[in-house]
Amino acid sequence: MAAADLTPVQPQHRFDEARLAAHLATHLPDFKNPLTVQQFKGPASSPAFMLHSPGRNFVLRKRSQPRKGCSMAESIERDFSLLRALHAAGLPVGQPQFACTDEAVIGTPFYVLDFVPGRHFRDPNLPGMDAKQRQAHYEAMAETLARLHALTPAQTGLPANGSGLDYLNRQVATLIEQYRANATDEIAAMERLLDWLPAHVPVDDVTSLMHGNFRLESLVFHPSEPRVVAVHDWDLALIGHPLADLAINCMPWRVTIPGMGSLQGIDFIESGIPGEPDYLGAYCRHAARDDIPHWNFYLAFALFRVAVMAQGIVKRGSNGTPASPAAAQALKVYAALVRSVANQAWNLVDSSDD
Repeated sequence: MAAADLTPVQPQHRFDEARLAAHLATHLPDFKNPLTVQQFKGPASSPAFMLHSPGRNFVLRKRSQPRKGCSMAESIERDFSLLRALHAAGLPVGQPQFACTDEAVIGTPFYVLDFVPGRHFRDPNLPGMDAKQRQAHYEAMAETLARLHALTPAQTGLPANGSGLDYLNRQVATLIEQYRANATDEIAAMERLLDWLPAHVPVDDVTSLMHGNFRLESLVFHPSEPRVVAVHDWDLALIGHPLADLAINCMPWRVTIPGMGSLQGIDFIESGIPGEPDYLGAYCRHAARDDIPHWNFYLAFALFRVAVMAQGIVKRGSNGTPASPAAAQALKVYAALVRSVANQAWNLVDSSDD
């Protein structure tokens, strides 16, 4: 998040700012009135707000939905506990200040952390930079992901719920269940993946923290250096498998998702942005890995995940009449995305030795 991403607070997210200011005055030693609130652009699942206070700024985060199996208060406390653990371990996150589960303050539980100033990039092509700068920023992203994966589960405070292998088995089963519940047409490649993925989960039982949505847009870079100073969007974080997280991170090299940037079709040599093999090499250097076994499985898993999410959008949109021609066209785009991503995933595993 960066100051350039600020907008007025959206109507559905407004709250009593005076009541919040009174609460902040008793929980933040450095807080001073007057309080001004703006909203960050970002995922609807985790609305974030800039709290402007004279001399110092903070970030307030709340949730639109709780974590699976948790109440909203438990979800916020878990998110806040993770941030405290990450900050204590030296990971780049804003310093957590406090969590509040009293819904009387703003209508829902929330937490507050320090605002970290810097640069935020929504376009993974990094327009306006030269080749050397682009390469350095992608190197920093790979380094940060490797640092994240180096944390032990105990350092995060998150419930382990088994190993990385357990995570993969559970997640594959969950995605299959979601797809079957939302399928609208039979897609041959998806049907093959439904059988192939659970039968080919690798037995390299590695366990680590997973961010769950690690991409360039989740990062804040130093104002003038190619260095990550903050990682955001931790609402999907859990204990899982690092290579699944890495494959999710690599989706911009593989697929174009509506509303998200893509690296498909660019000249990697001229742009300075590393191709996928070079990016994986950077990750391996920072993670002290010799190689990435079963990479095609992890890519197929991440692509299948994209297809399942896109199919969910198609299913929800097909339950009624599209609100506009643009909405109808968007459904066609997502339906085509499901097929193209499924075909890509199947072609990967059908031609591999995994």
